[in-house]
Amino acid sequence: MSYLHGLDSNKKNFEEIQQPIKSYEDKLRYLQSLRYEVMSLKEQIGNDFQISVPYGNYIDNKTSAHRFNALTQSYNDALKKSGLFAGISMGVLDIYTSGYINDNLVITRSTPLVYGGSGGYQKFFNHYVGTRLYGGLFTSFFNDVYTYDIRNGASSPVSNPYGGPGNLESFYMLAFMSADILFEFPFDNTFKNYIGGFMGLNVGVMYYRPYASHPQKGNYYPAKYIWNYNLQVDYSFNLGMSLTFNNIHRVELGLGIPFSYLSLPGFAESADILEKIPANFWRSAVFLANYRILIKF
Repeated sequence: MSYLHGLDSNKKNFEEIQQPIKSYEDKLRYLQSLRYEVMSLKEQIGNDFQISVPYGNYIDNKTSAHRFNALTQSYNDALKKSGLFAGISMGVLDIYTSGYINDNLVITRSTPLVYGGSGGYQKFFNHYVGTRLYGGLFTSFFNDVYTYDIRNGASSPVSNPYGGPGNLESFYMLAFMSADILFEFPFDNTFKNYIGGFMGLNVGVMYYRPYASHPQKGNYYPAKYIWNYNLQVDYSFNLGMSLTFNNIHRVELGLGIPFSYLSLPGFAESADILEKIPANFWRSAVFLANYRILIKF
C-alpha cells in the first residue's frame, strides 16, 4: 500500500511540475518544495548521495528556506542578465597634433563625430554586480583640421596644401578592448529594469591621417601636415551610467578618458622626417552614447 501511495504522490508532483509557474510566489514555493524533496530522498538513499539543487555550489544546505529562495532568485535573475551582447555607439572627441613648421610651433585640432560597433560577454553575479569583456571599433567621417592657439583658444581652418578646393581634413579610427565592472539597481519590483553605471579600463590602437583634395589625384588624397600618418596605443578609463530594460536592452552614456599613450616605432611618420623636436598626437576624452542588446539563444 505504501508503494502505491508513493506512486500516487509522485504522479501528483509530476502533474504539478507540468503546470506553468505563473507568479514569483509560485516559483519560490516550487523551488522550496524541490529542495525538501531532494533532502528527503537523500535521507532515504543514504550519505553516498550527493545533493544537487539550483546553485547548490553557492548556497549552504543549512540556509533557511526564506534565504535559500531569495538567493536562488537572485542568482537566477543574474543568469538572465548574463551572456553575449552586441552594440552600436556614437560619440564625439577632439584630436590634437603638434609639431614645428618653419621653426614655428603649430597645434592642430579636429572634432570628429565617431561611430562604430562592439561585442563581448557580460556576467552578473547577483542583481547588482557584474563584469564584462568586449572589443570594438570606432571610425569617423572626414573632418576639417584647425590650427589652435593655446593662448586664447582661437582657431582657423588649415588651407589645402595642394591648392585645391576645400581645407585640410583628417581621418581618425580607434580599435579597442575593454574590461568593465558593472553595478546597477532595480527600479521596479519585476527585477527586469535597472539603473546603474560602469567603470573599467580600455586599451586601444588609434590611427590618424590628414587628407586633402588634389587637383590631379582626386579628393581625399593623403597630405603631409605635421603627420603623414600615425598609429599608436591608447590607454584610457571607462566611466558612465546605464539604463537596462527587460534585462536585454541597455542604453549607456559614458566617457573614455585617456591617461597614457605608447608610440609604435615604424608605424608612424611625421611630415618632416628630419624634425629636431618630435611631433605629438593625442586626444581628449570621448563622450559616447551606446546601445547594447543581450543575445539570447
